[in-house]
Amino acid sequence: MREISGVGAVNIEHGHFPIGEMWEPGFERRDGEPDFETERPVVVVPGQVVVMSRVQEHTAPVALAVSNREDEAPGPDWALVGVVDYKPVYGGRMAAMDTLNGPAVPAQESIEAFGQQVGPGQACVALDPSHTYRARVWSQGRGDSRERFDAGNQRHEGGSSDGFEAYLIVFVPSGTQEPPVAAAEESRRDRLIRKHGKPPLNMR
Repeated sequence: MREISGVGAVNIEHGHFPIGEMWEPGFERRDGEPDFETERPVVVVPGQVVVMSRVQEHTAPVALAVSNREDEAPGPDWALVGVVDYKPVYGGRMAAMDTLNGPAVPAQESIEAFGQQVGPGQACVALDPSHTYRARVWSQGRGDSRERFDAGNQRHEGGSSDGFEAYLIVFVPSGTQEPPVAAAEESRRDRLIRKHGKPPLNMR
């Protein structure tokens, strides 16, 4: 069983981009700062799988998938970049993100993965928050992407901003966990009592 998202166009800046879990009301926000000094190509912080690109700034097609087979490669042109453990911290909705500007927009082109053409669309999948996952990050073009980028800059002033790398992130269930639970919605009266120690006069 396998689910594959559409292909998003991720604007990569500062040499990295996140696969982020969408925050939902009622959950405590989990913010973490990735270690950008690491030599690891993939790192995890609460709510994010962060991929380090070999090109500082460019646009890359990215798709996400959920599979029950960890040993399955998406195709001969894909190289495994890294494998990390991920635990959902909200409701499990994962999306490929621009480095600075939120969820990626649909790409202009398709990619081939698992023997099928995957068309442009929203690069997002739903994980089961009662499960833990192994995230396998695959790439095309990464092996010589920096060299091609540098060569393009030498030939043309400014160079091109895309076509250097493509990514596919595959989430495979690895275990179970107590699913994160959203807090009950707080009424305006209760919020004012918490803030001021007593309700306003018109609510007593």
